[in-house]
Amino acid sequence: MSENKVSERCDSEEDLTIGDATEAEKKQKPDTLFLYFVVLSGIILMLVNSATNVWTSPAIIKLHSNDTNENILGRDITTLETSLLLGIPGVVSIIGACFLPKLADFMGRRRSLQAMGLGTFLSIVGLAFSNNIYSIIGFMCMVQIFCAGVWGILPLYLTEICDDHNRAKYGCLMTVFSPIGQLYGLIIGPMFNYRVFTLLIGIPLIPFSLLFLFAPESPAYSLSKGRYDESLETLKKLRSNKTDIEIEHDFNNLKKSILKSDAKKQFSLMMLINSKECRIGLFLALLPILLQSFCGIQVITPLLGPIFNDSGSNISGNNIAIIVGTVKLITFIFTTFVIENTGRKPMLIISAFGAGISATCLGVLFYLKDLKSPLIDKFQWAPVVFVCIYFVSYSIGLGPVPMAIMSELFTSDVRATAIAVISTSNRLLMASYTALYPILAETIGTHWCMWMFGVSCFLGSFLIFKLLPDFRGKSIVEIQIILKNY
Repeated sequence: MSENKVSERCDSEEDLTIGDATEAEKKQKPDTLFLYFVVLSGIILMLVNSATNVWTSPAIIKLHSNDTNENILGRDITTLETSLLLGIPGVVSIIGACFLPKLADFMGRRRSLQAMGLGTFLSIVGLAFSNNIYSIIGFMCMVQIFCAGVWGILPLYLTEICDDHNRAKYGCLMTVFSPIGQLYGLIIGPMFNYRVFTLLIGIPLIPFSLLFLFAPESPAYSLSKGRYDESLETLKKLRSNKTDIEIEHDFNNLKKSILKSDAKKQFSLMMLINSKECRIGLFLALLPILLQSFCGIQVITPLLGPIFNDSGSNISGNNIAIIVGTVKLITFIFTTFVIENTGRKPMLIISAFGAGISATCLGVLFYLKDLKSPLIDKFQWAPVVFVCIYFVSYSIGLGPVPMAIMSELFTSDVRATAIAVISTSNRLLMASYTALYPILAETIGTHWCMWMFGVSCFLGSFLIFKLLPDFRGKSIVEIQIILKNY
């Protein structure tokens, strides 16, 4: 069916509102097995993305090793090379954050995710067989470019296949695969040599490629391209637990949203600037995303092993990393089940405040270590305790919630562009301070870096409390009304 026909059909139903559904139709029902299958197949990409994010933790330890079977460079990696390995891929990944999410508007959400999976897999294979620092950095750049594309497209796809009542749950489930991937990478890192370890990081992409062949295109994207029958059929599969009347109601709301998108003939980037809803949405989406980055997680996670080898703890950095990965996973799973009942805002505030306290305490421990204080020998258990508290705090809010918030603040016509803008801004800042961290820590001390992370958390907690509304249980249309009246 052509786009004109879709518009005509929407025009004829202009009187439909969200309130048209009966109370029976509004009642939430258990999600379908097909929806679970599609979501779980897609978020395998997140598992691999997160495994690549912690790849540097075991890899840098191997590149410091004197064992030539472990260290493919045949020499100790320098501080400058470590900084380049951490920083350059992050900077280059901005290319992926800028442009790859827009592929979803041309190729479709499903095909774009399949392309990201293939590109990531080939890049990881190249990284595994690199034997000098320049090729390692080069292939890591390619990995991060495709990973940035996944971060932009996957939330978009999940938002468009989910219902209003389960959108946050599956957004958090997507981020649950982040600690699973990190734990996977941290466990296999010490067990295998560089080449095998790196190849194993990419292995989950094989089942992803096979399973995702059965995933449908987003119903919103299909409808935006005039594929009326395909969109309706996809909705029936994803929501087969609903009656025909309920599915028709969902489909009518979707058509109205698409009609509004078609009515706006401006380029979506201009719409982000000219529309109050979009400007406020960008600001509110960036707030928790930037807090997530500046709390220090992007530095601490990829450098868990090297950092805590120098912490004064009697537990090795690799073992601390595995403990942390396990704690983080358990907390992420817990958050997924309680997010709809507690709300995004309270969890973000508690999360940021808790992360700030633990980061400050970690800074004190590193300061005592630099002073060579005898107290550090009495508190060798403390780094493990405080880093676990830090990751528990992060995982109940700062980890899973920002992505869920980001994907629900925008309508389908600007969602891909908005996510690209947010992802690009975040990655630019993130890459800058990640690259500077090894040099900064060597210059002013790790303790000052931890204290800066703590201050960022306290400030972010206050800003979330003052500025962020709670969108729990709201539809996209209702959220747009809130933003318009903000």
